[in-house]
Amino acid sequence: MKASMLLSGTEYRVLQGTEDAEVGGVSRDNRKAVPGDLFICTKGARFDTHDDAVVQALYDQGIRAFVAEKEIRCPDDASVFLVKNTRAAGAFIYAALNGNPAKRMTMIGITGSKGKTTTTHMLAEILRAAGHTVGTIGTNGAMYAGEMHELANTTPDYDEMQMYLRKMLEAGCDTAVVEVSSQGMKLHRADGFIFDYAVWLNIQEGDHIGPNEHESFEDYMFCKAELLNHARVRLAYRNDPFTEAFIKYVNGPVEWFGSSPDCDYIALEIEKTFDEETRLPGIRFRAGGRLDTEIRSNFPGTFNTWNALAACAVADHMGVTPEQMNRGLQDVHIKGRDDLVYRGKFSVCVDFAHNGASTWSHLSALREYRPKRLVCVFGADGNRSKGRRYGMGEAAGTLADFSIVTSGHNRWETFEQILADTEVGLHKAPHPNYIAIKDRREAIRYAIEHAEEGDLITIIGLGHETWQEEMGVKRHHSDTEYVQTVLRELGLMN
Repeated sequence: MKASMLLSGTEYRVLQGTEDAEVGGVSRDNRKAVPGDLFICTKGARFDTHDDAVVQALYDQGIRAFVAEKEIRCPDDASVFLVKNTRAAGAFIYAALNGNPAKRMTMIGITGSKGKTTTTHMLAEILRAAGHTVGTIGTNGAMYAGEMHELANTTPDYDEMQMYLRKMLEAGCDTAVVEVSSQGMKLHRADGFIFDYAVWLNIQEGDHIGPNEHESFEDYMFCKAELLNHARVRLAYRNDPFTEAFIKYVNGPVEWFGSSPDCDYIALEIEKTFDEETRLPGIRFRAGGRLDTEIRSNFPGTFNTWNALAACAVADHMGVTPEQMNRGLQDVHIKGRDDLVYRGKFSVCVDFAHNGASTWSHLSALREYRPKRLVCVFGADGNRSKGRRYGMGEAAGTLADFSIVTSGHNRWETFEQILADTEVGLHKAPHPNYIAIKDRREAIRYAIEHAEEGDLITIIGLGHETWQEEMGVKRHHSDTEYVQTVLRELGLMN
C-alpha cells in the first residue's frame, strides 16, 4: 500500500522522499518494527524514537518511511512525513490500516472520574436487550462475541484501539461502547474517529493530578472535555459541583441529564428498593424530560441513578424503548463492581473502589443489603495521591463495622508508609475499628474465617485485576479467585 493512503486522515508535509512510498505495514515500537513498515516516531517520557541512533538503526533494519513531529536525520532514499503530533497522526494511520472500523459502527464514549465502567455496562446491556450486538472497551478489558481480552489501560493505545474495533466489526458488532479516560484523550488514544455519542458523568478534584498524569485540575478538565469535543451528540451531568467550570472547555451544544428541572433527561422520585425474597437491593426512579417512564435497576446506591439515567439517555437517542431499557437494567453484572462473588450464611463482594469517594459510595451502597456487620478489606495504592489513602481510611472507619487494612498495589512504597497515611483517615472517624494485615491473602483469609452469619465482607481496591504490584514486581493475584480458594478449603463452595 502507499504511505499516502495511510496518511489520508491527517495533515502532513513531505520532508523528503515521496508520499507514494510503498509500505507493508505500520509500527510505533522500534523493538517490533518489520522491514517495509511505515514507522511512527514518538517522544515518550523517557525515550524518543526521533533520536538519530534509533532512526539509523531502524533504517538499517529495512525501514524506509517515517512519520515524525520534528526533523529527523536519515538517508536520502527514505521518505519522511512531518506532522504536528505523531500520537494524533498515529491514531488516524492505524484507523486507515484497519479499514476505519469506527465509521461502520455506532461509537459511544463514556468519561468521568467515577462511574465509567458501570455506565458502559449498563448501556451495553440495554442495547443488547434492544437487539444490538455490542462490544465494550474499558477497565474490564475488550469484550465482544463472548470473549474478554485484558488491557493494560482503561483506554488502550490507538493501535490496540483500532485493532479491537476492527475485530468487533468482524464479529458482527454494530455498536462499541468505550470508556475514555482523561489520559486516553491526552495521549490521543481515542483519536482517529468521531464518537456518535459522548457522556460526561462527573469530575473529582485532586484525582489523577501528578507528574505522571495531569499537571493541574484545569488540564484534567480540559482532557475530559476533549471527548465531548470529539462527538456529534454530547450529554453531561448537570448537578456535578464542577459542572460550570468543566463546561467552559466544551465546544458546542450539550444535552443535560440530572435532577434539575431544566435538564433534557431528569431523574425524579428516586427510591431505594429491597426484594425481601432475594434479599437484594436496587434503585427505582421516574425519568422525566424527554423520557416519561419508571426505571428500575438491580444496582444499589443512589449514585447509580445517574449512571442509569445517562445510559437511558443515550439509548433513547438510539430509539430504544422504555421496556427494553428496564429489561437491560434488571440483571447487570460487572466483574469487580459491587460483585457478589459468594452468598451463603455470609456474603463476599469484590469491588474496584480505590479512593475515598468510590469507597464511600461503595460502602454506602452495601449498607442497603442490610448486613449484620459490614467488613471492609482494603489497601490504598503506593506512588499515588496520599489523598486516596486518607479518603479510603476515613470512609472505611466511618461506614464499615470492622476493617482490615492490607496491601494494594504498593508499587515502590512500603506497606508501613501507606498504612501510616491510611490511619490518618481512619482516625478521622469517631470510632474506627480495624486491624492491619500486610499480606493481602492473609487479610482475605482472616476476614472469611472470622465471618459471622449475616456478615457482608467487601474486598476493595483491585476489583477485576488479576495481579498485585509490589516493589516494581507484578505477581498473579485475583481477589475473586482467592476468595473461592479459601471458601473451597473451608467446605463452603464446591
